[in-house]
Amino acid sequence: MAPRYDNLAVTVLRLDPAAPIERAYHLMRFPGRWKEPLRRLAQAQRGGDVASIPIASLNDAITALVPDCVVTLPYAGRGDDDQDWLLAYREVNPAAIFNLVAAWVRAQKGTPEQISLALSQLHASHLTWSPVHLNLTAPEERQRAMRLLPMEIAATLSRPDATCPHNELRFLRSPSPDGAEVMSWPPERIEDQTPFSVKIGISAQTLPTSDELLVYLSYGVRRWMPVRGKLAFDHGHSVYLAPTVPYLAGLENSRHFGTARIKQVKMTERDGSNSYGPRWDDALARVLKEAGCLDRLPDPQQLVDKPLDYLQRHGDAAALVYSTGMLPAEKVSAGLSVADRQPLMDWVTNALSPHLRPAAPLPREKCTVYKGLGGISESPVSTTYLSEIVGPRLDIELLTDTDHATQYALDRIATRLGVPMPPAEQLDEAGANIDLGAVTVGIRRLAAPTIRADLDRAGRRPHAAVEARIQHIADTLGQAANPTIALVEIAHPDAYQGRRRGDDPKFAIRHGLLRTGRLSQFVTPVAEPKRPPRAREGKEPSDPNRERFAAAVDDLFRQLGVRPEPLPEPARDTLLRQPALLAIWMIRQNKGRVWGLARQVPVAVLIDPTGQNVEVRAPKVPWQPLHTGLVEIGKQYVNVDLKCGPDDVVRFAKDVIDEATSAFPDTLLLTHAQNLRGVWNTLTNSRIQLDSLGFGAGEPQPISKLPGLRHVRVRTAEGGETPECYGVTDDDTGQPKGLWRFLVPRVYGSTTGKPSTHSGALKGVSKLIPGEHNGKLTAPKPKAQVWNPQFIELLVAGIQDGDQPEHWAALTHDLRDAAPYIRDTTVLPWPLHLAQQIEEYLLPTKIADLSSQEVLPEE
Repeated sequence: MAPRYDNLAVTVLRLDPAAPIERAYHLMRFPGRWKEPLRRLAQAQRGGDVASIPIASLNDAITALVPDCVVTLPYAGRGDDDQDWLLAYREVNPAAIFNLVAAWVRAQKGTPEQISLALSQLHASHLTWSPVHLNLTAPEERQRAMRLLPMEIAATLSRPDATCPHNELRFLRSPSPDGAEVMSWPPERIEDQTPFSVKIGISAQTLPTSDELLVYLSYGVRRWMPVRGKLAFDHGHSVYLAPTVPYLAGLENSRHFGTARIKQVKMTERDGSNSYGPRWDDALARVLKEAGCLDRLPDPQQLVDKPLDYLQRHGDAAALVYSTGMLPAEKVSAGLSVADRQPLMDWVTNALSPHLRPAAPLPREKCTVYKGLGGISESPVSTTYLSEIVGPRLDIELLTDTDHATQYALDRIATRLGVPMPPAEQLDEAGANIDLGAVTVGIRRLAAPTIRADLDRAGRRPHAAVEARIQHIADTLGQAANPTIALVEIAHPDAYQGRRRGDDPKFAIRHGLLRTGRLSQFVTPVAEPKRPPRAREGKEPSDPNRERFAAAVDDLFRQLGVRPEPLPEPARDTLLRQPALLAIWMIRQNKGRVWGLARQVPVAVLIDPTGQNVEVRAPKVPWQPLHTGLVEIGKQYVNVDLKCGPDDVVRFAKDVIDEATSAFPDTLLLTHAQNLRGVWNTLTNSRIQLDSLGFGAGEPQPISKLPGLRHVRVRTAEGGETPECYGVTDDDTGQPKGLWRFLVPRVYGSTTGKPSTHSGALKGVSKLIPGEHNGKLTAPKPKAQVWNPQFIELLVAGIQDGDQPEHWAALTHDLRDAAPYIRDTTVLPWPLHLAQQIEEYLLPTKIADLSSQEVLPEE
């Protein structure tokens, strides 16, 4: 019997006020006199008014090349005053820093005259250091401590004499966009060509309603290329560099990594033909080139051809990062299991004592509101209920290539409707009508090879090729007269990698069907199994094809807004009645190559207390059933350059909250911190207030003035904003599902058990040290599948008088199991999950070959 875990360990460190971290630093300020010439240079590049200097690329160069400095100024440009910029343990040569600034200026996209003018107004004498003594434990130094604490910890863990006893690991500092990171070096397992390094991420975080500064640690692996592999054509590849002497004159070397990126670029040969090869291609490489030291980097072609040669070097080593798809088969799996994470955490804790101490294990919150949720609901959809959602007629179109694929789809449709379907070989474009009484279902099969074919890009720009396919779909199918769902069989995404990426027709197909009033889902063709299915007594043999087609058909019913069974009644002694569920989501897309448009559109999903009536709304789309709303939102916004500003978003949020609370006596509002706080800033940790909602510049409105409203803010692991975790007992560790009381009142953690997709992952398998199984010693297993639970933070931000916050936290936790067509727990609670999936009708990157199952992506 599996042990029960009533406590959850989290990778969180707390500052000990009794042992303050006090350090002498040196501070350099960004000269205010530099801002105007740099603004003018930026304006010359971009056109129009420029308020901010593109300092991020300069900061990246400093982080990579001057590792003893910490950048504390992420933005510069507004005003003309000096601003705190760099903090360092010692006075790094200002002339060296200025040379880096000058190289950065020369790397900007401007005319020689513009760059020369800017440089003429910058001087090394403008850069000076001043001593500063900081107590990183003091509340008044909180903002500086957010940046400096990770640096302090990384410096401690990467001391030359610091060795982790878990496989005798030693660490070097490596660049990190947020916080700090250390990475083990030399790599593990070079001798058998499965090289990897252990990485420890370090970030300073806060919790809502609390002033305490916390340190979160994350543990994983960075996998290295051992042999020549396939480079992508649409993005660069990271390379870690460990120089023995600094790249820039005037700097001292230290134990650290730098990073740069290589990218496949088109080159013209002497005979006029084109070929592709790797080149250094990022802002740092341009700065190094201008600084005259790009030739210090390895030759990118040699690095790609013989990466192991550079990995094994004692001096000037270089390591090309492996990412999925670069090799035919992975040599090292992603992630570290609990067997490696726990001893690493123990070592870090000991190394940082007494200044930091680990957070105590979290106690389990023993409360369930909606019992019995979880897994796919296999119940047939009631005919009466279906007619209430879609009306008297539903059309189903199967754009499938073979009878085999068509039959898989028909079998699942028969299960969902509870009636037999015509066999695949008898179904054609004329189709068949199935009379269910309250609703008639029309079903037909369309081979539609020209609709499903690769995009024809010959002599066309991508936008024109997409528009041509959309028009072809409209001409071929015509406008749908009834609610219509379409299943489209299409090649696997692997067929559209590299140079063929632009041939992928899914975006064009989805929007062509959308313009004709059809909802769609994609599915890959029937594939022969690699091995015979395993027979299990009393159970039907597993069939990946059947499961994949079933998931795709189920997703079409999800898009209709159909839930086969209602949500259960609240458990005894929890909530008095079922609340309505309201989720607000921000859809964002920067300008892309296909449409060249930017979108920032809020959407809202409102689910009635039974869970069986789902409505959707957007700024120009009034409340309506999900299936019509998806079509309308797609038509309204797919070809529109629209960016709703913060005032527009907050006004929209206020409107939908008022509308929901007017319609239902109880409503649970669900928001996602990382998704919404950028435009609704009263959701940030520093501004959120319990039991109130802020709408704009005015005073927050007490939630008691919003009848029946409760609010839970969800924060996910995105950006390392929640800790890693594992269950603990007196003598065991595990991966438990549950709700946990976090470090401050009204904040909870939600975890889930191992999903079916990771059934082969074992928590006790180490990649680093030998283990024991059945009394025998076993070797480390770098290829072992790893899965660890994601810690989802739940802030019960607003409740009404008489409520108990744990009930609303438990309800939100339960709703992660409420998606009726997904076997495993979703990252987001069901209403937010539904709202996020609206993105697939606006963002090409969200279109997948399978149903959009937001299954857990943890390593």
